[in-house]
Amino acid sequence: MTPSPGTGRHVQAAPLLTGVSEVALTRAVLRYEPSDDRSLPGGRMADIGLGVVLDSGKRGESEVLDLGSGNTHAVALAGPLVILGWAYTSTVRRLRQARAEDPEALRRFTFAMALRVLEESGFSSLTRPVLLRIGFRDLVRDMDLHEGTAVRLLLPGNRVARIHLDYENAALVVRTGATERHEILEEALASAFDGVELLGGRSGDAAGLQAYHLPFAVPGSVEQTRRLLRRLRRGIFHLLARFEPDRYRAVREQVETFGARDSLSRFEPARADVPLERLGRRRRDRNRGDTPDRRGNQRRRVH
Repeated sequence: MTPSPGTGRHVQAAPLLTGVSEVALTRAVLRYEPSDDRSLPGGRMADIGLGVVLDSGKRGESEVLDLGSGNTHAVALAGPLVILGWAYTSTVRRLRQARAEDPEALRRFTFAMALRVLEESGFSSLTRPVLLRIGFRDLVRDMDLHEGTAVRLLLPGNRVARIHLDYENAALVVRTGATERHEILEEALASAFDGVELLGGRSGDAAGLQAYHLPFAVPGSVEQTRRLLRRLRRGIFHLLARFEPDRYRAVREQVETFGARDSLSRFEPARADVPLERLGRRRRDRNRGDTPDRRGNQRRRVH
C-alpha cells in the first residue's frame, strides 16, 4: 500500500488473523475492548473499539490508541485477537507526536486511518462489529450525546432505560434499571420494532436487572448495515415520541436541519460484495440440453 499520511493510508495491509498471539504487538491495528468499557453499555461514545498498539507490554497491559477518539487505553491483549493490519513505525511516531501537540487533528487523522483499514479489510464478520459501532455511535450522537454509546429514555415514574447495541450479534438491548418487568415499555418496543422478536429476562450480573433484547438479522454487507441502522433510528425515534415528545420534537428538528450523521456513507470496501449466481437451475438446463435439437434428441431417447 502506498503511504499517504494525509488520508490515513499510512498502514500496511495485512491478512485478517485470529488466534492467540505470543509476539510483540506494537504497531498492530486490532479490535480491542478496554476493561472500563464494561461499565458503560455500548462502550464509550468517543471510541470505536479499533486501535493501534503504541507499546506492547510483554507482560500485563499494552498501550492502545483508539482510532475513533485518539485516546489511549491500557488493555490486556490476551486471548484470541483480530488483527486487521500493521501501522508503519513512522506512523506510530506521528501518532505519538500529534497526541501531544494537536488532539483534534489526531482524531481526524485516526478516524480516516480507521476507515482505510476497514476498507482494505473488506466487510466480514471480523469488521462488522466495528462498522455497527461506528454507525450506532452516529445515531446516539444525534439523539443523546453523552459519555456512553447508549440512548437514555425517560420512562413513567422517572425511571431511565438505556438502549444500546450488541455489536457482535446485531441485537438491540434495553436495560430498565429495575428487577421487575415494565409492561408499558414492552408494548412500546413491540410497536416501535414491529416484526422483531422481543426477548426479556434478568441480566446475568449480581444485580439481576430486567433487560430486553431485540435480535435483528445479522447484516451481510455495508448497505445492509446501513439499512439496519436506519431501522434502529426510526424505532428509537418512535420511542422518544412516545415517552418524551418534547425531546423528540427538538431532536427531530435538529436532525432535519443538519442531517443525520452517516459515517458509513464514506465507506467503500476495496473488496466489494460480489452477487452470487444461482447455478442449480442452469445445471438442470445443461442436463436437458441447450438447443432445441438436443432437447428433441433427449425426448426421442426417453420415448
